[in-house]
Amino acid sequence: MKNESIVFFSSDDWGWKTSKYQLSTRFAKDNTVLFVSSIGFRAPTTSSDDMKRIWNKLKSFLKGVKKVDDNLYVLTPIVVPFNWFPFRNSVNKIVLKMQVGWAKWKLNMSKPYLFVFSENWHDYVINMKRKQLIYYTVDEQASFSGLDGQRFIEMDRKLNKAADVIFCSARTLYEKNIKTNPNTHYIPHGVSYSLFRSTLDETTKIADDIRVINGPIFLFFGHISYDWVDRDLVKFLANSKPNWSWVYVGRYSMADKEFAGYKNIHLLGEKEFEQLPEYCKGADIATIPFVYSKLTNNCNPLKLPEYFAAGLPVVSTNIPEVKRAFGDDCYIGSDNEGFLKACERALEENDIQRNIERAKEMKIHSWEERIKSVYRIIKETNVN
Repeated sequence: MKNESIVFFSSDDWGWKTSKYQLSTRFAKDNTVLFVSSIGFRAPTTSSDDMKRIWNKLKSFLKGVKKVDDNLYVLTPIVVPFNWFPFRNSVNKIVLKMQVGWAKWKLNMSKPYLFVFSENWHDYVINMKRKQLIYYTVDEQASFSGLDGQRFIEMDRKLNKAADVIFCSARTLYEKNIKTNPNTHYIPHGVSYSLFRSTLDETTKIADDIRVINGPIFLFFGHISYDWVDRDLVKFLANSKPNWSWVYVGRYSMADKEFAGYKNIHLLGEKEFEQLPEYCKGADIATIPFVYSKLTNNCNPLKLPEYFAAGLPVVSTNIPEVKRAFGDDCYIGSDNEGFLKACERALEENDIQRNIERAKEMKIHSWEERIKSVYRIIKETNVN
């Protein structure tokens, strides 16, 4: 695909370095891309986090269509988030149609490709003029806590039927969607290969805040929330190995005192994506301590190929996509004791040369390679 217009209806806000960010920045190398930030999954609460997000969205909205790179533009839409607001859905349809329509007009996008990453965009995109409607599923959205799961399930079914192409990052999502839409394809997440491969460069330094932590260091980076991370497993590991350091890097959404009193649990906060190799450089083992749920059973951990490309051994809970895609290369624990034993094995068997070889192997899993597959499938899809 070249010289096309593409609109991303994201499930994330701009700036979060998730798959949507990785795809959009690479699509923009040859096409004009409008990235429309998330409209949210649930009604906001009065929590400080929710109020901060509303304020940040308002500030971004007031900037209009913002150019963030060559051929890449961001729109942060504003909708009525409160369920009690009269005629909320009807009002939001009108408001979103105006905002997205204005952005498309400004960028001269008359009939773009629409990439939809979340079910709750269905009502707003279904009647939009387009070349193709591409449903890109990366999570079982209905399984996130705090939202109307049944409504998301219904919108997922509608998007499945309406989509010209469906891409699924996990095999379980593919197996579900292929039953009702034959043009469904399995496209696992890619990796920013050159960035994470730089972990092994001599010029890459260890970040200051992890360098002062005693080893061995078991690293996790990502969203530290109850939806994803198994807090009981985290505490079990810290109690079982008080002389080991368990380091967590990323956005923290758990209770403030969830891990209070654990001196060997280190919460280092959010870091710039480009800084992550500096944390990988300071770690001995990478971990994926995901809780078992419908959400994680249908996910493809983006961090997995990133860990490997950084030259780290990986210990994970028994997530289907981890076992299916990289089971032979991962240390997998099915319960707390099993995870601990897997950590012990990973530390004992840590083979630097094998780690380097595995890092090189990740090149074929780069985002650039994934994009080639996406372009090929879209090109082969005929739309009447």
